[in-house]
Amino acid sequence: MHPFFDISAPSPDAQHLAYLAFSGEIRFGPAYYALSVDDYAFGSRIFGSPYQWSPSSDLLAVQEWLTLDYSAGPITALVVIHVHLRQEITVAQATKRFLVPAAFAGTSILYREEQAGQEVLKHFDLATATRQAWKAFA
Repeated sequence: MHPFFDISAPSPDAQHLAYLAFSGEIRFGPAYYALSVDDYAFGSRIFGSPYQWSPSSDLLAVQEWLTLDYSAGPITALVVIHVHLRQEITVAQATKRFLVPAAFAGTSILYREEQAGQEVLKHFDLATATRQAWKAFA
């Protein structure tokens, strides 16, 4: 695809780079992307364009798409990536809704659950996540 549609997203401290490479568009919907963070590509997984870096630059929240099937979706997940530990956690998953990272506040990630023009603000405290919930990605 054309790099004009790609999104380059440096961390606040400019030490890390999230790169969303345009992969396509769903019917009547938004674009989707392949994700890489620093030197790691997340393979065939697909992501939406919303992302949010933590102020400390160690966490990146992204919207993962779990299907491109127009009739089934959207099915999305909110994924938080710890760039220093090279681990990730799925914070939430939703069917027929988009989960959009909004901000980091202390140990929590704030996100919007969007559906049919309506949205609800939610949060997840990462400090409550079990060690087993974090998965190595590299």
